[in-house]
Amino acid sequence: MTIPSDPEIEKKLLSDTLYRGEGEFGGFSFSVDPSAPYIATAIHAGKNVRDELVPLMKINAKERFFEEDPETNTLIQAAESAVWGLDSRSEYDLNRPEKEALPLTPEKFWGMQVYRAPLKKEMIQLSLNKYHQFYTFMGSWAKSALRRFGVCVVYDIHSYNLGRQIQKGFSSPPFFNVGTRQLDRQRWKTAIEDWIDRLHGLAIPGIETTVAENCVFQGEGELCRKMTRWDEGILVLPTEIAKVYMDEKNGIVDQEKVTALRNHLGNAMADHSCAFLQQYGKP
Repeated sequence: MTIPSDPEIEKKLLSDTLYRGEGEFGGFSFSVDPSAPYIATAIHAGKNVRDELVPLMKINAKERFFEEDPETNTLIQAAESAVWGLDSRSEYDLNRPEKEALPLTPEKFWGMQVYRAPLKKEMIQLSLNKYHQFYTFMGSWAKSALRRFGVCVVYDIHSYNLGRQIQKGFSSPPFFNVGTRQLDRQRWKTAIEDWIDRLHGLAIPGIETTVAENCVFQGEGELCRKMTRWDEGILVLPTEIAKVYMDEKNGIVDQEKVTALRNHLGNAMADHSCAFLQQYGKP
């Protein structure tokens, strides 16, 4: 499958210089160390909505916030390479196929009507331009990483609302959930189990570190689907974190838990990617 890419971005990523910035149309920020064989993503961290869309929205900021992944951008900041969303998934969802990325009907946004009236074609296209730009950036990063290392790994970090999963029947949802449904479990067995083991070992103040595989989520999002089909050397590890580092209803964040989680995740990703490269990388 052809990997989307931008030659200029690839050129910068093939250098040994830290590359920082935002997407051409906004929508995401990044900080990439090209010498690292991994990148951490927080594609649902954003809360921005374009000014032209705000008056057309039926849902309010509080309702949008509940469906976003607050603080996940902070949780990946200790990673050597990271990219995080700036826009709300109520505008477009990077983890859904292009045709389903814009929540124009209630079934695409947990039964809630996002907009009061249909959007103009120009508005839709601008959102899709940002969607495409993100995947062009990720494709450029993947191509440069594969060229350097032969393989690469993406830590696809999300958060989820415990209350919703309990209502669905999960009596004790895990703190971490790793979704592997789309992965070649046989090929990546060691890397998957190593990542799960490292998550088990994270000590977060006041949190019982439970880890499950395909319990509340199966890792069936578009980021994993696209990238693992681009090249067999790309491993994506969709990792959901329960929002126990904050009050999911009122949005109050426990900064001590966020800081601890950020630091521990940074160390876990660095160590895991090193072991990953030793086992799967170029000889």
